[in-house]
Amino acid sequence: MQQALTYLGTLDDVVQRYPWNIEIGLQQFNQMLIRKALLGEKIIINDGYLLNHPFARQALLNPTSSPLKALIEANFVQVMSRSGSLLDVAEKMAAQGVDSFQALQKSAEWPDLQRMLKQWEPGLQRIENFIPWPKKHISHGFDNMLGRSRDLQVDTLGMTAVSNDDFQRVFDLYTAKNKTDKEATRTRWEQACIEVVGNDPQGKAKLNELMGLATEAYHYNFAVCLSAQFSQRKILVETRYSRAFADLIQLGQPTESELVDIPSIQIPQKLSFDRPQLWKELVDPFSDVAAVQKEYQDVMDQFFAGQANAKLVEEVSLKYSKALSAHFENDEQDGGIKKVALSIGFLGLGLVAGGPVTAGLLWLAENSLLPTVTRVFKLRDKGFFKKQTTAQPMDLSRQNTLSSVSISLPLAEKLAKDIPDFN
Repeated sequence: MQQALTYLGTLDDVVQRYPWNIEIGLQQFNQMLIRKALLGEKIIINDGYLLNHPFARQALLNPTSSPLKALIEANFVQVMSRSGSLLDVAEKMAAQGVDSFQALQKSAEWPDLQRMLKQWEPGLQRIENFIPWPKKHISHGFDNMLGRSRDLQVDTLGMTAVSNDDFQRVFDLYTAKNKTDKEATRTRWEQACIEVVGNDPQGKAKLNELMGLATEAYHYNFAVCLSAQFSQRKILVETRYSRAFADLIQLGQPTESELVDIPSIQIPQKLSFDRPQLWKELVDPFSDVAAVQKEYQDVMDQFFAGQANAKLVEEVSLKYSKALSAHFENDEQDGGIKKVALSIGFLGLGLVAGGPVTAGLLWLAENSLLPTVTRVFKLRDKGFFKKQTTAQPMDLSRQNTLSSVSISLPLAEKLAKDIPDFN
């Protein structure tokens, strides 16, 4: 199984300015980290996202509120850095006039964060946690990615406030702004959006829709660039599900369908964040619990490929659940499994040659996290699944949800070739 790397677009500071209609508080942020740790899917966080997102900063300054700091120190979460120093990037970006970094250095949190980083980041440098930014021209790639939506109708993009005329006028102005060069292209898109629809009575709603498209394009572009940088790794991108770029994850436009269940991982109801060693051991490839996790990963991959039966899935899911219970509750006498916390269901997407295409949906803690699309595959053993008795039909094309899905490697390679390299 290829080691997966996830580009974490959900922490984007532009998403903070133009929020998605998705609740992402500290609880959801932590659940995302837990989900990734349980599935063994490593995370890449942009250095700017880490410093500018309030929940990420809170997690660094108060490690008992989140597993983030422990997962970074275990190299499960790696920081994509321009210079290999968080302090350096904060100072340089502020000096260059970047608003978010200037606001950070003026904030009440900055003195404590600065002191913490001075003590902390030398250790990250020693364990080689920092990874370089892609050598691809990010702004050029964003322009290419966004251009894929130029000829689409707004209703096919899930927009309801923006008209087709609005969309084309924004694109015309954006294109004119890009004639001299392709630096800071997402900022130019934002400028064009503000100039065209900013004074409209529905300006706020239109800006959110147009900038929502831009953030999706930005995140998928990063996944393409990272695919070129890490050619031997499976690259996932965690962002809002996008109808505009669904072909990148081979998802297409989902149709309404009923959810069904497969055996779920069960973990303790309360996971402690004040014992960082437990989180480090969970993602340590040499630990006992990680060995059981690897067995679970392999069986699930076999299952999604139609090579493992229901009985084996049930056995390994239970084995992993018990290992997690023992790992997180080894100081309790019963050591029992407390609560279904990681559940997987399926959404049918239609028929293609070779069988029905299905999206795997995953959520934590009894759906307190919005269902997140995590896999796309051809369903071969429909008879195995049990329908949820309380399941409601779902239609991802009509609601906001997250996706954390690997992009199509052949398409990523093709798109990466059209993005210039930095010398």
